[in-house]
Amino acid sequence: MTTSPSCDSCGRPHGRWATDRLTLLLDRWGWDEQAPHVLAASPSTALVVVDLDNFKRVNDRYGHVAGDAVLKAVADTLKQRTRKGDLVGRYGGHGGDEFLILLPGTVLEEALAVTERVRQDIRSLVVQAPTHGGTVRIDTITASFGVAVGDPGTDVQALIVEADAALRHAKKTGRDRVRAPKQPRPMRVPLALLGACAAGVVVISLVADAPKRVTQVVAEPLSPALPTITVPAITVPPSTVTMTATVQPPPRPVVPPQKPKQSPTRTSSAVPPSVDPSVRAVERPPTTPTTTSACPVCDVVEGAMEDFRSFMPR
Repeated sequence: MTTSPSCDSCGRPHGRWATDRLTLLLDRWGWDEQAPHVLAASPSTALVVVDLDNFKRVNDRYGHVAGDAVLKAVADTLKQRTRKGDLVGRYGGHGGDEFLILLPGTVLEEALAVTERVRQDIRSLVVQAPTHGGTVRIDTITASFGVAVGDPGTDVQALIVEADAALRHAKKTGRDRVRAPKQPRPMRVPLALLGACAAGVVVISLVADAPKRVTQVVAEPLSPALPTITVPAITVPPSTVTMTATVQPPPRPVVPPQKPKQSPTRTSSAVPPSVDPSVRAVERPPTTPTTTSACPVCDVVEGAMEDFRSFMPR
């Protein structure tokens, strides 16, 4: 920044009322008049609020003349570290130890880098100031900084409020540091939870792959559907059991051996052909159901039922 009689950004002349006589920077009113024009002319403008740390101790210990010498040295540092188009002013009126820096065409990362260099330069300042009985050497000067970024649609006062909040945060966290508006704190996930999540992802991946493997097995040619037989329900207190059996018929029918028929006892060696057929029916053995069946399916089901009954309580 220069000390020309006009604004370096917009060219408007400064009045005598707009310049701080101690530091030769813009005072608060001159800065307030020029700042909206600078902010509207740039797509991204950074604002830096500077506040000297424990400046009141300098005045109380060494006197106000020594304090003025420190303010001049800080103002010279700000001039050297800013560009021609930047807007630097003293904030806080007469006796104030705060400064404003408006950096047009600057994003947040660039503004933080510039501000950090300014902080280091102020920290390295050594000021020789007159005091009662001689000259004092002041080499413990530090400052805190708050940085905010706006665009042409941002209100200047709102931008100052945001940067001032960042400055207060720098003060509360130890002074002599640069702070920007608080960003949302990233959520910290415990390592054990991350491991559990990773294991869950692996399981889900394996389950997701399972249908593919099943599809490959199903794609192979299958044998014809087998017959299914449902056995009537069997009730054995206190429960009722229903069985369903799927039976594959054997490739060759198996004919169970039949018992030889017993011939009825005859009183004579031959039966005359004139015997009544009804009498022959009486002589035949009674027709009772046999356990032997020619159906292989029925044989399998009956065997399964016998095995099932052997396990049921009696």
